[in-house]
Amino acid sequence: MKRLARELRAAMMRTRLDGGGGGHQMSRWQLLQGGVLVGELSEYGCDQPFFLARFIAGPGWESVRPSFEALAAYGGPDPDGLRIVALARPLQDLGLTLAPVDGRQPPLRLFKDCMVRIDGAEARLRY
Repeated sequence: MKRLARELRAAMMRTRLDGGGGGHQMSRWQLLQGGVLVGELSEYGCDQPFFLARFIAGPGWESVRPSFEALAAYGGPDPDGLRIVALARPLQDLGLTLAPVDGRQPPLRLFKDCMVRIDGAEARLRY
């Protein structure tokens, strides 16, 4: 019985890691500013309403890093949402997009079509 439970847990974990079982295929995204690769996001889980992703910085990261760090550092109350909007505005103005690596969907514009928070090697994506 213990062996069966172990095998079932292992199969469930493989299903999650392969992107199956939850109706959502785990995605990989390129964060771009024009033609410059800012970084890559690889989804690994979900914390409703956000998808959780690993972030790997690309050549364009340093030019946008301070704006992402300011957004990630904010954690206080924001009852009317104005503080988050003020922190996201500089990122929105950069014209960043998220392009799926598999090319099955059109690119998403940051803070218009989706929301992304990057804190070190972790990212939270909502689209």
